[in-house]
Amino acid sequence: MASTNTGSHVVKAFEAFEAFGRLTAQEFADYADIGRYDAHAVLNRMNKRTKAGVKRIYVADWTHEYDDARRYPRAVFMLGDKPDKPKPKPDVRENRRRSESKRNRTFRMNSVFNLAMTRDAIRETRRSLTALQPHAVTSPCQTYPSEANP
Repeated sequence: MASTNTGSHVVKAFEAFEAFGRLTAQEFADYADIGRYDAHAVLNRMNKRTKAGVKRIYVADWTHEYDDARRYPRAVFMLGDKPDKPKPKPDVRENRRRSESKRNRTFRMNSVFNLAMTRDAIRETRRSLTALQPHAVTSPCQTYPSEANP
């Protein structure tokens, strides 16, 4: 297993924060051209208190990004030694509403011929349609460090 030079990743992290201010782990991984897991390891290590008692970065905000069709809160980091913003609690009603809305969009009664279908036929059609759809969803408004400053 090859080891990586984590010191150079920390230097790249400082460069990225000075250039862009706020970064998620994925944006830092894209900037530093490293893997997402290595980026998380570097940022989490920088977020912990050192022996001197200071933190180098803190969680300034949380954002929701799509990763393999799952909606997770992602930490947005900034330079400084401030308290971390608490992670938001999941909203079960909103998640259920979003899931049902997505499911209802996949199959609607678009034709007069669909009115004669039984519930089992509608469910089977819905299952076959959802099985054919790709599950990777990306946010179209997400900006990456390479796009921020042309």
